[in-house]
Amino acid sequence: MTFARAARTADSVYVSTTEAYAAKTRDFLPELPANHVIAEPSRRNTAPAIALSCFAIEAREGDCAIAVLASDHYIADEDEFRRVLARAFDYAERAGDLVCIGIAPTEPNTGFGYLELGGEIEPGVERVVRFTEKPSREVAQQFLRAGNYAWNASMFVWRASVFRAALDAHAPEIARVTRERYEEAPSISIDYALMEKAPNVAAIRGDFGWSDVGSFEALNRVLGRE
Repeated sequence: MTFARAARTADSVYVSTTEAYAAKTRDFLPELPANHVIAEPSRRNTAPAIALSCFAIEAREGDCAIAVLASDHYIADEDEFRRVLARAFDYAERAGDLVCIGIAPTEPNTGFGYLELGGEIEPGVERVVRFTEKPSREVAQQFLRAGNYAWNASMFVWRASVFRAALDAHAPEIARVTRERYEEAPSISIDYALMEKAPNVAAIRGDFGWSDVGSFEALNRVLGRE
């Protein structure tokens, strides 16, 4: 489902996975060119995996806008999702910012990270002031009342050269990632390695029935069992 959504919006789709699942991925997605499967030599968390993929895409496609989308997220309203993603592509291609998709919070959920949003950069695009990872319920309730917070869906869009420059400045140990020396890379998430440090982060709000299906409670919601 994630592949189909991406294919209806992006010019090219690549899949990042581990070497153990590369062949299975090609079998499962026969329409995907074989060289569009980018296999990590080992598991090193999201920052090295995203860097490895973005560098490979940049080498093949040039300085294009790249969207990073987790394969296990549920999207109820695909039309709205595609509209938000197209808006993020448009902005990322023009601006020198790293772009997050921020989800309108519906409850003081303590299992998600939050984006504190500042003033508008342009209509529909806001500056990210701060990341807060999995706050207490009291703090999450404050965020919900404030109105200028969004859930961090870990969906990102950026131009290849903007991403590389940000890594060079804020996560040089990730910027040096190569397949040959991949196991030497630190095991760290993209949020901790880069997004929380970079000053040029923007957000576009999305309200398209998103879930990361990260718990049985969330699964029951997706399946309509509540």
